[in-house]
Amino acid sequence: MKNLFAMFTYVKKYYWHIILAILMMIIQVSVGFLIPFLMITIIDDALPNENMSLLINTSLKMLGLAFLGLLSGVVNNYSSQYVAQYATADLRNKLFVKIQNLSFHNIDHFKTSRLITSATNDTVRIQQFFQMLLRIIVRAPLMIGVGLFLAITTSRELSNIFFVSMPILIVSIIIVMFIAFPRFQKVQESVDLLNKRTLENVQAPRVIKSFVTTKHENNRFEEANEHYRVNASSAEKVMAFAEPIIMLIFNGTLAGVLILGSYYIESGALVQFTDAGELIAQKGVLIAFNNYSMQILMGLMMFAMMMIFISRASVSAKRIQEILDEPIDLENKEDALKGHSLSGSFAFDRVSFGYGDKGNLVLKDVSFQVQAGERVGIIGSTGSGKSTLIHLLPRLYDVSEGTISFDGKDVKDLDLFELRKQIALVTQSPTIFSGSIGTNMMQGNEEATYEEFIEAAKHANAYEFVKEYEEDFNHFIQQKGSNLSGGQKQRLSLARAFLRNPKLLILDDSTSAVDANSEAKILGSIAKLSERMTTLIISQKISTIRNLDKILVLNNHGQIDGFDTHENLLKNSKVYQEIAKSQLGHGGEQYAN
Repeated sequence: MKNLFAMFTYVKKYYWHIILAILMMIIQVSVGFLIPFLMITIIDDALPNENMSLLINTSLKMLGLAFLGLLSGVVNNYSSQYVAQYATADLRNKLFVKIQNLSFHNIDHFKTSRLITSATNDTVRIQQFFQMLLRIIVRAPLMIGVGLFLAITTSRELSNIFFVSMPILIVSIIIVMFIAFPRFQKVQESVDLLNKRTLENVQAPRVIKSFVTTKHENNRFEEANEHYRVNASSAEKVMAFAEPIIMLIFNGTLAGVLILGSYYIESGALVQFTDAGELIAQKGVLIAFNNYSMQILMGLMMFAMMMIFISRASVSAKRIQEILDEPIDLENKEDALKGHSLSGSFAFDRVSFGYGDKGNLVLKDVSFQVQAGERVGIIGSTGSGKSTLIHLLPRLYDVSEGTISFDGKDVKDLDLFELRKQIALVTQSPTIFSGSIGTNMMQGNEEATYEEFIEAAKHANAYEFVKEYEEDFNHFIQQKGSNLSGGQKQRLSLARAFLRNPKLLILDDSTSAVDANSEAKILGSIAKLSERMTTLIISQKISTIRNLDKILVLNNHGQIDGFDTHENLLKNSKVYQEIAKSQLGHGGEQYAN
């Protein structure tokens, strides 16, 4: 429950709406109790004594109270909705910001599907909790407390029924909550799995269709869907039994009131004399007590359903709070060095790295230096740690051992955000966002001029397809760049990097989808820009990196096998020699001469 209480921090800033909602709820509940009280006057006084003036006046009061109840109910609903919507929006924003600040290690821990479920499904449950908070949690205690007081005041004899019904109802609520909570926990975990399967499929439709694995993926999704159905059905069974049990107690109590009422009328405990001296049953008292009983039981029903709902919300609150409380293992130092302009030179000193706390080392004892303005290629077999190495430079991960330094300063001592603003990383699989070509490029530099847009696009050999669109850089791009070819997406991501004008440009096999002519133009642009930036290029092709200043070769154990020019590596690096032999005619032995 402490996690659910933590959610109240998001509603307290809307205290005026909360006060208004509570005030309106008190008025609405009071109206609900005053109307039965006036019914006693009509049934037991006005009608038996044929007092039309009293009947009309009392009826008008009841009508006025009914309209007051309507108005207060509308205002309460509006205020409750306002608080729920805005408080949840604040929560959702804070959660999204926290997710954005999580390190890659944190994200690996939670998994993407879990983060999506918490940012959507879990926050919706909290929103529903906030909505019900000011509509039921305040109403239920009022209905129960005031109802009991008025019921006992109206008839102590009939109030004996509550000694039986209320303990049964309270025990039923406790049992339902005890059974429901762990089941709702499993439901949310099943939603995570369902989201995971859905994400995997919508992100890779071409692979699934190309390899004709639709049936296999359907079966995997069906398993996840069935897992969710079983857990959801298990939880809903509790609800299915809970409501009839509560209704049975509710109806049984009302029946018990009528039976007791009949008994006390027969025994003379619920009778009165009219003005004419006639002895009649106090039907108004019986009807009023019945109404009070209904209010009490409705309050208990609301409370019961709210407790069940709280058990659901508690699960979601716990999951959300776990993310919000997650310590970010890669943060900016409080005394981080600000205002440092990178020259582009950096050094690895005995760097080792492994994923996870007990993961095997991907990089082992890596040491090398790169000077400002140098163009360095990185090559090695799959799994040798090439991508891992370049992810350490902008501190997407922190090293397990050793140090990385820029201009002689430990990367951990530099301001994290300023560091990343001076580095441009282009991944092998380009990430393109929905919007326009321009908005995608502006991620590199929001203050760039139109001329700088054109220059960056030309350097990336992207302007040739951009200028074909009537909208130019305003051409709309669909989600994930689905209306662009693979080569266009890579060139657009390169243009975004060039627009940043970084001190360090990192290309992770980022020209693999472009043709040879485009690749040559891009490498030519990099050569021209090398005076103002250092460039790292990961590639599987020797032909791409052979003319660079130096080439870093990694072996299958994440260790350096060579760091030299193309010609010298062909003589001294066994790993490079093997790669060259496998690419005869494409960067291999023919270049050794």
